[in-house]
Amino acid sequence: MQPGGEPQPISDDAASFVVVANRLPIDATIEDDGSVTWSDSPGGLVSALAPVLTGREAVWIGWSGVASDERTVSPPAMMGSYHLVNVPLTAQTVEEYYEGFSNSTLWPLYHDRIVAPEYHRETWNAYVEANLLFAERTAAVAAPGATVWVHDYQLQLVPSMLRSLRPDLRIGFYLHIPFPPAELFLQLPWRQRIIEGMLGADLVGFQTPFGAGNFCEVASLLLQIENNFDRDMGGWVDLDGGRRVRVDAFPISIDVTSYAALAGTPEVRKRAREIRKELGDPKFLLLGGDRIIYNKGIPVRLRLFVERTPAVAAPGATG
Repeated sequence: MQPGGEPQPISDDAASFVVVANRLPIDATIEDDGSVTWSDSPGGLVSALAPVLTGREAVWIGWSGVASDERTVSPPAMMGSYHLVNVPLTAQTVEEYYEGFSNSTLWPLYHDRIVAPEYHRETWNAYVEANLLFAERTAAVAAPGATVWVHDYQLQLVPSMLRSLRPDLRIGFYLHIPFPPAELFLQLPWRQRIIEGMLGADLVGFQTPFGAGNFCEVASLLLQIENNFDRDMGGWVDLDGGRRVRVDAFPISIDVTSYAALAGTPEVRKRAREIRKELGDPKFLLLGGDRIIYNKGIPVRLRLFVERTPAVAAPGATG
């Protein structure tokens, strides 16, 4: 499929289960000679979803990571057992929708952290337009009655847009970051549009009961409906017209077993010894793949390591 072109025909069996995320599960690398190579994405969302999709025929819809007006790329049509469908985004759209509204407005607001959220009508408009692109691409690909699983804060308007385009679909939405309490979320000028967008889904999921409870509280305030959420049992939102949306917490993680098995292979153990030697054979070595960013909990993890490691907490102690 060429970026910007129509999706290639996909069988109804494959298109009966569709994953929609901001990015495809592969990353493009532009080589020195101008050629493009593709590799598995190291992102947390991909790491969490890959075990669910392994061996299952499905479609993954997302952006290739390359601006459509800067370089024409065609991601592979397949990755394992699932099809890949590109959503073309221009450099300006990426700047305003992703770097702008998603990461400069929603990210700091939802995490209640150091950086103050920015509110700009231009970036909001780009967010709406980008979400519509994802919804239209999904509507064109999903089989009749398909289950569509929409992911994360970049695509919170997609469920309602998709329901308008394809009311036959079963739609789930999952937020991979915290959902803030009402006193934070209500700062957002477009708060009701976001809530209505997420409630286009049949099921809205969160990492923790606190996030799910916060969402129900905000929805009840903005839409004047009863808040019936229970942190142990979950809850639902009843909308006009008789449609009920289930809301609950579904903690997500990686496939620990496969990573543990990988860590025990001779190749990995050999490379671990090499890395330790290159760094001067330190007694303790912490290796992480996180970005150095304020919400990754790095100080908390360092403190936990010290507290759980007697030789660090009390030099000379055994254990």
